[in-house]
Amino acid sequence: MSVLDIPALGPAGPYRTRKRTTVEDASGVPALELTSVPGLVVSHWIDQMRATAPLPLTRAAAVLGEAADLFEGQDVLGDDLAAHQRRVAELTGTPVAVVRECDRLITAALRDAGRTAFSARPSGCLPAGAAVPGAPAAGAAWCRAGDVFAVHAAGNSPGVHAMWPEALALGYRVVVRPSNRDPLTPLRLVAALRQAGLPTGQLVLAPCDHATAQLIVDRADRAVVYGGQEVVDTYRNRGDVKPQGPGRSKLVVTADADRDTGLGLARTGALYHAGTACTATTGVLVEHDVTTFAGELAAALATVAPAPPADDAARLPCMPRTQAELLVAAVLDRAKDAVVHLAPRVERLDGDGSLSAVTPAVVELASAKDPLLSYEVPFPCVWVAPFERGALDVLDGSLVLALHTRDPELHARALELPSVSNVYGSRPTSWLHPDVPHDGFLGEFLMRAKGLAHADEKRSDT
Repeated sequence: MSVLDIPALGPAGPYRTRKRTTVEDASGVPALELTSVPGLVVSHWIDQMRATAPLPLTRAAAVLGEAADLFEGQDVLGDDLAAHQRRVAELTGTPVAVVRECDRLITAALRDAGRTAFSARPSGCLPAGAAVPGAPAAGAAWCRAGDVFAVHAAGNSPGVHAMWPEALALGYRVVVRPSNRDPLTPLRLVAALRQAGLPTGQLVLAPCDHATAQLIVDRADRAVVYGGQEVVDTYRNRGDVKPQGPGRSKLVVTADADRDTGLGLARTGALYHAGTACTATTGVLVEHDVTTFAGELAAALATVAPAPPADDAARLPCMPRTQAELLVAAVLDRAKDAVVHLAPRVERLDGDGSLSAVTPAVVELASAKDPLLSYEVPFPCVWVAPFERGALDVLDGSLVLALHTRDPELHARALELPSVSNVYGSRPTSWLHPDVPHDGFLGEFLMRAKGLAHADEKRSDT
């Protein structure tokens, strides 16, 4: 791949700086030169955005729908959609089939944002932007909690960019700080939205260093920040920041459920987005005969063959060999006191070994209380442990909890766990639906109910 010059996209159009970040592809070869926007510039951009009025809601929905067509049909950096997807795969090491799926998620979300963005509205509130005349004499209105929304995007999956366009549908102006790993997906998306008619002051793409990224969070009214546990710990007490950390998604297979189906759910969840998504299955808890289940899951995952990321058959993540070796060593070191049913391997995919894939791992733990049950790595790695119905506390802290069981009481108890975001019945942790929130509805975070009352001419009381 030739080295590409990737600009920022500010209110006045493409913006380039002398300060650049070199981005390497999955084999460790320089592929991009990414502009780094200084803090003073992006702070000025945010001031300009605050002065820009949002589009009317119906117009915003139409722009988002048109942007979906343009995302699919326009050329960006000389690439049509298929070429863009191959480039993203080769850049990030994400299998091209996963990139295609994520792009479909993005365009589907754009076309449906005019509906899904409002899923969080309380039934007692008037719709956002509703006119006061004709409203009840007393009630509530659903209103933005601010004007500017910041997104510190993750690079583990292009699919993260299916979420934030909802903020545009709700009237926010949006600052996207792309991941250095994948600036191409948000660049294509922002370009499509602008070409569809979104004013440039409504949305900017601002690649920058960590200090400027923190400034963006502090200047915005609301922000979503992706990262590891450190990010969650940093922002957990800030009401204006929604941290998106480790998923630690888990599957429970009880003794009364069909084991073959449970194995299929575990395999599907483990391989989802090459094991890098927060909804990919990390832990599997099995009621009775854990060792047999772990062995059968290992046999099922061992059949997945490594392939280069642009190969249609690729299902595993690819990365430079040194990085792959460090990941494998970290898992094997932590698993030294456990039973390794399937050991991860580094598989070289080119002549000099610079491009490598990491094969799946399955490790059996003696107890579900072992912290490794929630240990995440960016490849398919499953920790299998025994399940006890009287100890559901081990399931808390899961983004998705999938239950393969015939016990309705278990579902009811799981729904009461305070830090479980999603509970699925006999579906993989990776299952998606546009009406099912990822980690709560985004509108819960971006909007608020405001009390609303006006004079009733038929009454004289105050």
